[in-house]
Amino acid sequence: MNIIFNLFNQILSNIFNFTGDWGISIIFLTILVRIILVPFSIKQKSEMYNQQRISQKIQDIKLKYKNNEKRIKEETVKYEQQLAKSTLGCLVTFIQLPILFTLYNVVMKMPVQVGTIILPWVSSIKLYDSYYVVPIIYGLISICPQLINNLDYFKVLKEVNLSKTNLIITSIFSILITIKAPIALGLYFITTSLFTLFEEIGYRLYMKKFSAASSNC
Repeated sequence: MNIIFNLFNQILSNIFNFTGDWGISIIFLTILVRIILVPFSIKQKSEMYNQQRISQKIQDIKLKYKNNEKRIKEETVKYEQQLAKSTLGCLVTFIQLPILFTLYNVVMKMPVQVGTIILPWVSSIKLYDSYYVVPIIYGLISICPQLINNLDYFKVLKEVNLSKTNLIITSIFSILITIKAPIALGLYFITTSLFTLFEEIGYRLYMKKFSAASSNC
């Protein structure tokens, strides 16, 4: 863990020497981390897409042979085996946990109270935002990647729209985890959500194009 800490500390310091602002430096560091994680994220998205495609096939089979339970079992067994092999469900989330803890330690061990031009009313990014602007922004942005699922233009498969309840719960949870967290972590969360949003849009547009090309073959 000390190796990761020293690495992050060095990278953040180098970025600060370039930007001259700790808040902006954390945003750049977050983007760098997310770029490194893109291959894992794409692999995870591809597996989730494959799971949805298989689940859709299973539902089609059940509908087609709804009066023949034996045939349903025969037709769906191979697809259910493929679903059971899934291993990447929360891979990117788990990978980010040690990164998050390391960033927290790096920020909290800074010897001075460091502010940022991004949030001029804040005296230090080591403190929480007493005006709760950061938690509210994160609460709104955190649901944007999920909202993509509800837009017909970005749908790849026959996806079910997320309910307003799920979106509200996600937003409230996001606010709660950042309401007393250091602003530095709030910046990390916000940047991560924005990166995830654009990554999701890009992936869905690619899959739509790929699906259309496959259909024309």
